[in-house]
Amino acid sequence: MYHENDFLESISSSFLKYKEYGARSTQKLYPIHKYITDILKKIWDDKYEYFFLGEGSKEAKIDGKYYPKDVDIAVFKDGKTIFCLGIKFITSNYKQNANNYFESMMGETANIQANKIPYAHIIVMRYETPYYKKNDSSISSKIEIISRKDIQKYLNLIYDTPQAHRPSDLCIFLVDIDEKTNIVKKTNINNAFGEDFANLIEQKLSPENFFKEIENYKNYIEVLDSTK
Repeated sequence: MYHENDFLESISSSFLKYKEYGARSTQKLYPIHKYITDILKKIWDDKYEYFFLGEGSKEAKIDGKYYPKDVDIAVFKDGKTIFCLGIKFITSNYKQNANNYFESMMGETANIQANKIPYAHIIVMRYETPYYKKNDSSISSKIEIISRKDIQKYLNLIYDTPQAHRPSDLCIFLVDIDEKTNIVKKTNINNAFGEDFANLIEQKLSPENFFKEIENYKNYIEVLDSTK
């Protein structure tokens, strides 16, 4: 179902589109969105309907408790929203936006989940993240390294008690990207953070755990439906 090399290939394709179309273009998200949607289709099967941002497809506007929100990927059944998933691919300037990313994710999650719709998130980060000056996105002025502190708040969130602002499932995936060859590799998080911290990431924030939890939820709601 989930294969790391296929995920890395989708990230590489998205990175090429980022370089071709620029950071503000939604084109850079198309390959990742399609790959993740294809996995969800294998989990949820053809009894469900899927909306996602991609070639020939579009996002669904989901009614949150407080405002409607365009969601990256949404799973529907019989016209009802069953599950939502947001994706973020951070290609540069992470540190200056780190708190905004985190707070924005919690806010939009609370809005959707307060309306009793599970909302999961995938965040792809570059372990060595280039920092571009405001008016020059061609040459990075420095390289910023993702630290334990940057990841810790996501672990704190996912280990927190279930509540509206905590995503139903959360994946943080760190990658190394060669700017010259566009080759994408999974970051060796044991080397980056040490074995104990890396184990926490693998247990709670890895793609393998992420999709396993989604499959468990799908099985749970289908059992509930069968008893009605």
